Amino acid sequence: MSKCLMLGDAGGRLSSLEHFLKQNGFTAVPAPADAEWFCAREAGQGLSLIGAGEGCLRALLLAERYPVDQLLLIGCPLRPRGASPLWRRAEHNLFCVVCDLLVVQPLADATMLPRGADVLLRGVNSRLRRRVDLGRDFADLWTNCKQPLADAVLSFLRAESNTKTLARGGDSW
Repeated sequence: MSKCLMLGDAGGRLSSLEHFLKQNGFTAVPAPADAEWFCAREAGQGLSLIGAGEGCLRALLLAERYPVDQLLLIGCPLRPRGASPLWRRAEHNLFCVVCDLLVVQPLADATMLPRGADVLLRGVNSRLRRRVDLGRDFADLWTNCKQPLADAVLSFLRAESNTKTLARGGDSW
């Protein structure tokens, strides 16, 4: 059974997806106060990160640092050469992301430019990179596209992982 760390925004939109994942046999873990400690403890044991809205930045920074299996970014407000120092750091270190990646973006939201998703997909070092366009804006993504969103997330999480693995200390040539 795979664990999914849910890193949402202040709107609490991931709660419906959390319920759906639990119904389908996944362990959905709401974001703990110290998500970095949780990732350090669970990384390499089938951990998936799911970020929504502003939680995408947290998920992306954690995936750059820890060997997680999958990264899902839902409504990632990434802009090329963003104003925030954290977004610039995340964009600069995209090559560190080696896990499978799914980016779900709304089609016509001014804060989530398609070019930002393209920069993200080109910059990561993943074998599997997928982009799904759903809904008109971020609110529409969680209301009118709830079932297609849940289906896309579930099919991505159930897919056979193509994650690159890191060398371990005890491995020999």
